[in-house]
Amino acid sequence: MLREMLIRNFALIEELRLHVGAGLTALTGETGAGKSIIIGALNAVLGERIGVDVIRTGEHAAQVEAIFDISSVPPAQEALRQTLRDAGLADDPDGLLILSREIASGRSQYRVNRRAATLALVQSLGRHLVDIHGQHEHQALIHEESHLQFLDAFGGPEHLKLLRQYQELHTRFWRTGVELADLAADERALAQRLDLLRFQVDEIDAADTRAGEEEELLGERARLANAEKLQGGVAAALEALDADEGGCATDALQRARHELSALADVDADLSGVLADVETALFTAQEAARTLTGYAESVEHNPARLETVEARLDLLTRLKRKYGESTEAVLAHRDRAAAQIAGIDNAEERRAQLEADLEHLRLEAGAAAERLSEARAALADRLARTIEAEVAQLGMPAARFAVDLQRVADEDGLICNDGLRCRADRRGIDDCRFMLSANAGEDLRPLRNVASGGELSRMMLAFKSICSRGADIPTIIFDEVDAGIGGVTAHAVGDKLKALAGAAQVLCVTHLPQIARLADQQLRVTKRVKGGRTLVGVEQLSGDERVQDIARMLGGSEGDAKALEHARELLNTTPAAVQ
Repeated sequence: MLREMLIRNFALIEELRLHVGAGLTALTGETGAGKSIIIGALNAVLGERIGVDVIRTGEHAAQVEAIFDISSVPPAQEALRQTLRDAGLADDPDGLLILSREIASGRSQYRVNRRAATLALVQSLGRHLVDIHGQHEHQALIHEESHLQFLDAFGGPEHLKLLRQYQELHTRFWRTGVELADLAADERALAQRLDLLRFQVDEIDAADTRAGEEEELLGERARLANAEKLQGGVAAALEALDADEGGCATDALQRARHELSALADVDADLSGVLADVETALFTAQEAARTLTGYAESVEHNPARLETVEARLDLLTRLKRKYGESTEAVLAHRDRAAAQIAGIDNAEERRAQLEADLEHLRLEAGAAAERLSEARAALADRLARTIEAEVAQLGMPAARFAVDLQRVADEDGLICNDGLRCRADRRGIDDCRFMLSANAGEDLRPLRNVASGGELSRMMLAFKSICSRGADIPTIIFDEVDAGIGGVTAHAVGDKLKALAGAAQVLCVTHLPQIARLADQQLRVTKRVKGGRTLVGVEQLSGDERVQDIARMLGGSEGDAKALEHARELLNTTPAAVQ
């Protein structure tokens, strides 16, 4: 709910800090005192378009800040928290959400929790925080796309279950259609892709490579390219180890073994040295045998070197196209083969999707038909209920109707009459509220005939009967009391008080019958200081509130009868007022 507002240099407001409590808050004051300026400032911080003419004369910018308590957001408002998470805004530890806007020449700057924000984000958050009903864009009733929501809400839990069942089927129908469209889109490109994949697989298969082949070829190339060097070096090493003429390592080791064998019989301490020499002799002999075999394998073979070079060149070209190693090339080949298999199965998948789509077209159509029939029954009941409600709110001659229509669509859902109807997540119905506010007038679209005050009272009626108060935590009525008085004023007040049990309600009012029910009464005043007009707000209690109610009753200052009547109103419970 709204906790606090700070307004600076906005219209006639120099600086104003407004604290708002739970329940019903009445904004009172003389006509022209500036009550609508406060509502306008709240609209501004919620993202409503507004001109620089709201900047107080002589100032370069106006600022508005609104602090909301979202610590106990109901389940219906989880979308508010999700919007914050999507924007990368962590929850404030105190459960506060702070929206601010600076309006300067040619630009506006928005902030959410002190961080720069876009207009779209602010407007998205605002839709979850506040409903403002008056002559403002926030009037949901003038937007016909919201009428189905009101009608469905009137139906209650059982009706909403029908809506959810339909929406589940429609979602499946929509997703199947999207997949089928994606599959059928640009078949030429799909065929070209298939040709490319097959070429890649064939090219890699023709190379007949295997993992590790490149490393082996690189080793063989090094040996072939350095055959003469290897042969000469190996011959020299063999001569040093085991030359026929003697003087080699093995001969020296054999002489050492012979001498040490005789000495070890004399001194056992030389046995260890003898063992080391024998091991060295064995190792030298093994090395000589290995080098002999290696020397026989090394050959100067230009033809084989050319073959190896060609093979490495082929692998290099494959790597340049498909990966950094032969293993990566082979992995690319496997992926391409899998894609080929998927594309080859596309026809089979397309046939299955087409069958699924037609089945869902019928199944979702049947669910939409059940929902539509339930709405038709609801529409008659809603019309009678709204007419009874608004009659109590000063519109006794009003007639109300719900116009439900369908639009044909060849790609739509199949309804019971066999026709295909346009559908979205809301169903197959287009809904429009119709109103005749005065006797003798034809029913016309609500948005075209209702005044600001009538719209506010219509919304109050909807809020009272549709149990939507808990959806949005703060509801503001700007002109709900326009043109009413007497018993109607009491009825409007009672409905506002009841609604304030489920949501925070702010009401701009000139009627004492409404103001006396407020949990908090704020009087808006206008005064002149230093030749400048200033708007201020003061919270009333005790005698101050009695005096303001007396003023609203038409009494002059100090009027004893008006003061007595004001006290009676303030001390009378809503149910007792007639």
